[in-house]
Amino acid sequence: MKRSYFHLYHLFSNNFSILSYLLTSAINSIAAKWGLPFSTIGLINFAGALSYITASLLFGRMGDRFGQKKLLIFATMIFGAFNVLGFFWSTIAELFIFAVGLNFFFGTFFPQIEGLLSKRERQIGVDPAATINRFTLSWSTGNIIGMALGPFLIVRYPYITFGYGIILSFVASYILRRDFKKHGESINFRPVNSLKIPSKPIDFPKIGLYRKVYRLTLFLSGLIYSAVLSLFPKVISMNGLPIGLSGFLIVGANIGVLMTFLILGRFKIWVANPKISMIFMVVFPMTVFLIFMPISPLIFFLISLFAGMSYAVPYTYAIFYGLNSQDEDEGKQGGFHEAIIGMIFGVGPLLGGVAIQIANGLTGLGIMALGILGAIASVQIWFVRKIHAKQVIL
Repeated sequence: MKRSYFHLYHLFSNNFSILSYLLTSAINSIAAKWGLPFSTIGLINFAGALSYITASLLFGRMGDRFGQKKLLIFATMIFGAFNVLGFFWSTIAELFIFAVGLNFFFGTFFPQIEGLLSKRERQIGVDPAATINRFTLSWSTGNIIGMALGPFLIVRYPYITFGYGIILSFVASYILRRDFKKHGESINFRPVNSLKIPSKPIDFPKIGLYRKVYRLTLFLSGLIYSAVLSLFPKVISMNGLPIGLSGFLIVGANIGVLMTFLILGRFKIWVANPKISMIFMVVFPMTVFLIFMPISPLIFFLISLFAGMSYAVPYTYAIFYGLNSQDEDEGKQGGFHEAIIGMIFGVGPLLGGVAIQIANGLTGLGIMALGILGAIASVQIWFVRKIHAKQVIL
């Protein structure tokens, strides 16, 4: 077998990320097309997020116990059938039901992929940083395609969206069964030598603190990112642009995510260095500044771009410290990580929707962002001082 950089499970991550954003943006675009209030759109996303969190916490650790591939085989088969419901959307209740089912699947799917990659690649000598970097690149490139095309396809060609979900899920279930029969829970993969070069060692006695701080920071910064993704189709349409084109502006968020992953994956000076890590978070104040700028298509794109970077910086830190586990609990840690993502995509659209509705515009979202900025700054300053104090004592 030839040595390679990516493998089958990165392809799954990429293709299902496309599907995730196709379906999520479809729900929010249809809600905007139907003229639903911002608060109702936020509630739909909140209901979906609760489902995502439940699945992540329920099934994350089950993969460690029973096998990630086994859960993936079953989940993809069920989800293929579930996608048929998308052809019959006609009421708000159906949007709620689909959002709950969609998020329950992805709350199951991503912790299993994360746990499988981190556990099995470590067993064959892949550096944990390389594992995380390639995983984030695989799903973030998929997000760009899904977000850009989601609103356009659901308005013009909805059968493509749901047909893709049905075909992808059933094909993936079949391939997963074949792979499991041949290789069990291991990954059939010979990594190139560059993936085995170790990164900077992590101080494991302190890793619990790193996880808590960066998961909290991820949650706070991700609130604006998720609000942008879910609410901007309606905001953009209210400013005279077609809903079907909104994805091509909002995709800036996913481009920002990808750019950040490429930079932080290439330059790892932030590893175990809270001061450097805090400097990279300067992108969040830029997001806040842009929200208060006069609205135009360019500003919509730039807000999305910087919101994506603001989310991706602490995401990188949180998943890196989370999946660097010495306790054989990668699935459990992946479940915790995805539960945070679920909370972001529940609370962000809900609070953002209420804020925009009260202020009758993006000013409400800007005020919300200012409060979050103060909280993030407080957490990071406290963390840097705490780590520095420990280093001085030592």
